[in-house]
Amino acid sequence: MTMRGRLQRGFTLIELAVVAVIVGLLATALLNRIVFYQEQAEKTAMEQTLGTVRSALHLQISDLLVHGNMAGINRLVDQDPMSWLAEKPTNFVGEFYTPQPGIVAAGNWYFEMRTKNLIYLANNTEHLHTAPGESNRLRFKLQLVYNTSDANAPKNAASSNDDVVAGVILVPVMPYKWF
Repeated sequence: MTMRGRLQRGFTLIELAVVAVIVGLLATALLNRIVFYQEQAEKTAMEQTLGTVRSALHLQISDLLVHGNMAGINRLVDQDPMSWLAEKPTNFVGEFYTPQPGIVAAGNWYFEMRTKNLIYLANNTEHLHTAPGESNRLRFKLQLVYNTSDANAPKNAASSNDDVVAGVILVPVMPYKWF
């Protein structure tokens, strides 16, 4: 075979297989990164919503303090924090007493009226670690914070009737780690 005939022949089957394997590996790595970044974006969006709810909580407390309504601060823990937002997130599906499994899709928020928990159902959970039995459910609740008369008493739990409510915070019901 001459040099000219060899150049016009094209790829061999082995060369074509090697190229296909390399393209497949690169595509797999790219898809893996895309899923990783989608999960990071979901976590960031969830934390942004929590930050918005916490800001609304501070505004509610400020409004109650300005109007001298200290008893109203105690009642905040029974309210749906999403109701304080002028514009609810598009992935907030509403209030449920006890939702049936499958009613709320992953990637959405809802308020459970029975437990007074604000719940987010995570969609991408490869790097999410929750308490046993929680799977993709992240639960948050409003909790009263007390100024106690006893300096050694915990600051987030009432120890006597002399304690004064100092505020309200939004805390996870069960610990979780995402990434």
